[in-house]
Amino acid sequence: MTQIKRLRPGGWLFHDREHIDLWVRALKAQISKSPQALVLPIREFKAMVDQDPVLNLTMESMFKEAAILKQQTPLGTPEVKDFEEFLMLLNGIMIMAPQYTECPNSDGAEAPCGLIGFPINALLDWPMATSFGYTAFSNQLINQQFKKVLNYWSTFLLSKESRYVLVEDFPEQIPKVLAWLSPVAKQKMVDVACKASNDSTCQQQPFEHFFNCDPSDPYYGFKSWDDFFT
Repeated sequence: MTQIKRLRPGGWLFHDREHIDLWVRALKAQISKSPQALVLPIREFKAMVDQDPVLNLTMESMFKEAAILKQQTPLGTPEVKDFEEFLMLLNGIMIMAPQYTECPNSDGAEAPCGLIGFPINALLDWPMATSFGYTAFSNQLINQQFKKVLNYWSTFLLSKESRYVLVEDFPEQIPKVLAWLSPVAKQKMVDVACKASNDSTCQQQPFEHFFNCDPSDPYYGFKSWDDFFT
C-alpha cells in the first residue's frame, strides 16, 4: 500500500488514494446541494452510450470491474459507483476550477495534499485502469466525445467566473479548500519557486516578487483560472 500511495504517474492526482476518495466525496456533497442539468456535450455522451449496446455494456462493466478490484484492497469500494453517477460528477466539474487543498496527514496536522489538476482523472482513477477501461478509452467515439467535454470545460477555465478559487475558502470541507491567494497557499508557491534558488532569504520574499501580478486587485490582476495557472 505504501508503494501504491507514492506512485502517481504524471503527478496530477493526490499521491494518497485515500485523499482522492475524500475529494470525490466532497464533490458529491457539493453537487447534491445544487444539482444541475447535464451540459450539452455530456448529454450527447450519455445519449451515445445509451443508444449503443456495446458502449453501454463497456462503460457499465468498467465501473463494476473497478468495484471488484478495489474491494480487494484496504480502500474498500470506489466512490464513483456507476456510469450515471460519473456523468453527474463530470457535469459538476464543468463549472469548477482546480482548488488548493489540504488534508490531515498521519499525525493529524493539515498539509498540502496535492493538486487535483485534472479532476476527471480522479473520477476515473480506478475504472480507467480496468480491462474494460482500456477497451473504453481505446474507442474513437468515446475519445471524440471526451474532447468535446474538455473543450467545454476549457471555456469555463478561460472565463472570469473561474477565478472564484483564487479568493474563496471552504475550510469546513474535507479535504480543506483554501483560496490560491490565501497566505498559506501563496507561501507554498513561494517555497516551490525558491527550490531553484541558493538565496537564503528567498522564502521571505512576497508572492508578487516571483509572479507577474497586481496585489492591489482582489484577483491580483488574473483574468481567469487559466491566466493564473499559466
